[in-house]
Amino acid sequence: MHRSGAIRFASIALSCLLAAGPVWGWGREGHRIVALLAAKNLSPTARAKVAAIFGTDDAGVEAAMAAASTWPDEINRNATGTANWHFINVPVTGPFSVGTLCAQHDCVIDRITEMEDRLRNNRTGFMLKSEPVPARPMISQELAFLIHFIGDIHQPLHVSNDGDQGGNCVRLAQPLTHSDGRRDTTKLHAVWDTDEVISVMKVLGDENAAAAALYRRLRDGAAIAQLTPLDWARESNDLARKDIYGKLNIPHYDETADNSCAPGIAELSIKDASVDQSYLDSNRADVEERLMQAGIRLSNVLNQICAGSGCEAHPGAEQAGEQAQEQAAPTERRRVDFP
Repeated sequence: MHRSGAIRFASIALSCLLAAGPVWGWGREGHRIVALLAAKNLSPTARAKVAAIFGTDDAGVEAAMAAASTWPDEINRNATGTANWHFINVPVTGPFSVGTLCAQHDCVIDRITEMEDRLRNNRTGFMLKSEPVPARPMISQELAFLIHFIGDIHQPLHVSNDGDQGGNCVRLAQPLTHSDGRRDTTKLHAVWDTDEVISVMKVLGDENAAAAALYRRLRDGAAIAQLTPLDWARESNDLARKDIYGKLNIPHYDETADNSCAPGIAELSIKDASVDQSYLDSNRADVEERLMQAGIRLSNVLNQICAGSGCEAHPGAEQAGEQAQEQAAPTERRRVDFP
């Protein structure tokens, strides 16, 4: 590896380590399946604009969207101020209610709406608290966030909480091991990030094959109601109650004000129901549906907001002007909140 390449790789790896937080999205495979599926269902107009934003051609749209889908998990989420944008901690006890959980729009529901608005209206001036590594032009960042967050909100444990940080406080009684060299799965959240998607891929094939299979279902008449981000969140919370907390007989814990692990939950291991291949397989149909819903809804959003004058790729001159302005006033750098 050349020295410059080695330095860049090390920077990305360090960024990923520093960004590690309490909640992750679908694993790499899940996000890429959602993006690949969405790309197949783009209108010609949206596809051309997405290609322009990512600096590719028509043939490169699927690969570009798949790469963008994992970028928000590759950057340092704490340093960039994006850590809370991936989830919303809605309790799994009592009726579904967001209430004040999205204060200052700092949750996945409102950030989806924000990215839609910015792309639809070609807004400028989007900046994070610090420069993301790896870097992306402004509008490419917004599109990558939108692709990623629509995937996140369809993962049940990104919209659910039982005093357990969306399953991150719950250690498995027996880790799930993998033959492909990836780390063992030791926490409940990671089961739904990764192992449930792997279970789907064992049946449908690799990322491309899985996306193609789900797209065929749409073409064969499968119906996907578009609904709203709030509805998508409610669906995920309902699914978590059924397939996770209910099926695994996990006790209910009191929510903590600071979103830390509830007292006693750190000692919890799932003894009443085993998280094994039979459990993974029992949820496969629901996981396939969530991946399909995320991909098709993402494509529908892009088809709508990129129609007309939306999603215009900004010329390099504008980006250069923004960079010069940032260098002239570095102390004014801040995150632009939801309009």
